[in-house]
Amino acid sequence: MRKLLKGFLIAAGGLLALAGIGLLAMNLYLQSAGTQKRIEQALSRGLKVPVHVTSMIVTPWSGLKASGITVPQGAGRPGDFLEAESFTVYFGWMALLGHRLDASEVLLVHPRVTWFQDNGHWELPGRVAAQGAPGPKPSPATTPAPPPAHPWTVSVHTLIASGVSSDFWDDKGHRTAQVAGLQFQCTDPGAAGTQGQAECGHVSLFDKLFFKDMRTQWSFGDGIVKLASFQTGVAGGEIHGDAQVDTTGKHSPFHVNVKFDSVDLDQLMTGAGVQHFEVENSPTPLEDEERPELTGTLKGWLDLSGNTAKVNSLNGSWHLEMTGGQFKGIELLEMLGQGLQIPALSELKLDTAEVDARMAGGETDVDNLVLQAQNLKLTAYGTIADNGRLKLEARLTIYGEHVGQVPDFIMKSFKQGSTPDSKYIDFEIGNTLKHPKTRLLETLLGTRIQSQMSDLLKEILVKKHVAPEQTGPAP
Repeated sequence: MRKLLKGFLIAAGGLLALAGIGLLAMNLYLQSAGTQKRIEQALSRGLKVPVHVTSMIVTPWSGLKASGITVPQGAGRPGDFLEAESFTVYFGWMALLGHRLDASEVLLVHPRVTWFQDNGHWELPGRVAAQGAPGPKPSPATTPAPPPAHPWTVSVHTLIASGVSSDFWDDKGHRTAQVAGLQFQCTDPGAAGTQGQAECGHVSLFDKLFFKDMRTQWSFGDGIVKLASFQTGVAGGEIHGDAQVDTTGKHSPFHVNVKFDSVDLDQLMTGAGVQHFEVENSPTPLEDEERPELTGTLKGWLDLSGNTAKVNSLNGSWHLEMTGGQFKGIELLEMLGQGLQIPALSELKLDTAEVDARMAGGETDVDNLVLQAQNLKLTAYGTIADNGRLKLEARLTIYGEHVGQVPDFIMKSFKQGSTPDSKYIDFEIGNTLKHPKTRLLETLLGTRIQSQMSDLLKEILVKKHVAPEQTGPAP
């Protein structure tokens, strides 16, 4: 029995020694310059970008692990398009004997992507030809080296990326998007079209719109990225819908169809850097308590298409509702409130607000704008040009107690509303979206001055034609 056990241990030790020698030989083979170069070329063909690898090691428990992975920038740009700490390849061992790396799964760890737009297009750097990774062209006097007798082939069935961070820059050097904490999985990444799932911790667009905890199904084919049934948080609320971007088209044409709910207006505008509108011609900087404020909760939908470079390319429509809204310190409303002597206009507390609009060629047609407050209703329709110029037809309707607050000379310009206790007046809103203005008060004041001047002239003319009273004795 002891001899049998001893023979078994010797055989097992011999097998382990052979396995160790085989593993060592495999690592020496894979780490040789020629083999590493051939694997780089095969990976480049499979992933369609030129891949550089610093070192590789093979272990029975973790497969092939490579470190120092880089993809250089194209078009002569400095730096790398992609940098990654490492990637791990899980593969079938027997396929290595046939110079095949048949990867069931590739795990890419903490890659960082810096993608520059090239003449309005988003393209992968250094597209790889079928024969291998791009390299310097041989001089006419140099005879190209013959292809290897046993070239390596690489097939990747599933690609998983963990902890991805990305920056996307347009032709003008502006960052259009930033991604952090992205996890995604795709099948057959070397195919003409691929798809998978993705989750992302943080996304920003133009450093103004900030999203978190995004989840989506995605696909990529013919240069078009599609995000299907995505969900993401924004400004305390949620957005869900579909989107697509044509990465090969000039200035990245896109289409987005989304619904949103419970979005905090104050938080949204603060993140976008437009929470406080400037007051035109203000001689001194405003204190925080003097700055205009817009608050409320938004919901609605948006269906928009265009490209990322031109405002006049935008087309689509949207519907917006707001509850619990408050407009405080808005110059136009303060002026109307003071002039009409309706304090509620200066600090407008809304019950509800709605807007329906369409956009074509960058110009917005406001079909219906309604701001409803207690005993107040402001409606408008008109256009907003792509440069922000306003041309709106507005109507202010007042009810109940507000009717008695308006001065009599102004109330003469109001008309009877649809109910006995309501009065309304129509006026225009112009100037710009940032600084809306109206000439309503000037018109009302001018009417009063004209009326007073007319009464004064009548009085002078009447006195002029009255005969002077005779006080002396009759002749």
